[in-house]
Amino acid sequence: MGLFRTTAAYDEALANWRGIADRQAAENLARRDGIRVLENGFLERWLTSAHWSLPGLWALPLAAFCLYRALVVEERTAATVTGLFLAGMLGWTFAEYWLHRWLFHLPPARHGALRAIQFGLHGYHHEFPEDPRRLVAPPILAVPIASALAGLVVLLFPGHWEPLLAGTFFGYLCYDWVHYYTHHGRPRTAAGRFLRRFHKAHHYRCATSRYGLSSPLWDFVFGSYGGTPERRARGSTTEPVTRQH
Repeated sequence: MGLFRTTAAYDEALANWRGIADRQAAENLARRDGIRVLENGFLERWLTSAHWSLPGLWALPLAAFCLYRALVVEERTAATVTGLFLAGMLGWTFAEYWLHRWLFHLPPARHGALRAIQFGLHGYHHEFPEDPRRLVAPPILAVPIASALAGLVVLLFPGHWEPLLAGTFFGYLCYDWVHYYTHHGRPRTAAGRFLRRFHKAHHYRCATSRYGLSSPLWDFVFGSYGGTPERRARGSTTEPVTRQH
């Protein structure tokens, strides 16, 4: 395990993690840019972190390939492809909401390995929400997620998978880039400012609401749009939702 040895700072953060709360643990507030995860510098850079542009390097070509097959190889009509593409995007927004609410926010497991996986998947992000290196999915997450998405869509919709998968991949890209933008962008439009406030409220006011990232649609459907902060002994400092970077 020497190659994948985690740093002392990461081990400490994992040991002190008590689950996703309405704000960071007090000891993590000063670590605004996050902490190093792996001691190996090469793996730290190329495996556990990612530049914001990375999702576009694989999602856009895959979506374009699927659209090419649908329009040119299978000769589907533009109207049909457009409808299925939008359906794929809508399907992604539901998957995004479902994963975030009912998987990533599960209480910490008692088993040490499962707890470590939970922390790596989402607990770290809530403890270090402004870490610019871990706001879009790194390769260790992007490859399994993309593979699982592709397999599920092909399995469920064998006759229409190309345009559906194109929309799914594009929806995933929107999710990753909107997520990065809500943390480090400077919105100039009403929609951008709304999405920023919406997501910041999830991090700094009430972690049990506002699970959508690219859209608040399913929060309205499932009644999780609003919420009251849970009172937990995690420190008294709360970041203003409208703070700029």
